[in-house]
Amino acid sequence: MPATAMVTVDSLITQHAADLAYVAEMEQPATDLPEFTRHLTYAAENFNMAEVNGSDDLHSAATLLGQASEVDGADKQPFLLRAAALLRIVPEMTDEYRDMVGD
Repeated sequence: MPATAMVTVDSLITQHAADLAYVAEMEQPATDLPEFTRHLTYAAENFNMAEVNGSDDLHSAATLLGQASEVDGADKQPFLLRAAALLRIVPEMTDEYRDMVGD
């Protein structure tokens, strides 16, 4: 059985903050979990308004990240892994969004 990679809040922020800041129309990418979750929520709304599929997954990821923030240690990992799986579509969604808005 393959080992599951460790996912951290910082790794999710590093992977997705720039794309989410762009779609959420924020000046700077998020640097912490509360800001990242806020950008994620705004980006999900903008994706939804632009009719880019996947916004429900982003809302779910924001909920999972909120739940992860309420637990410690290894108990965070299931929430982070599920959020990471849902966030995998962010780069593709962002590319589609960019194509739609002309950037």
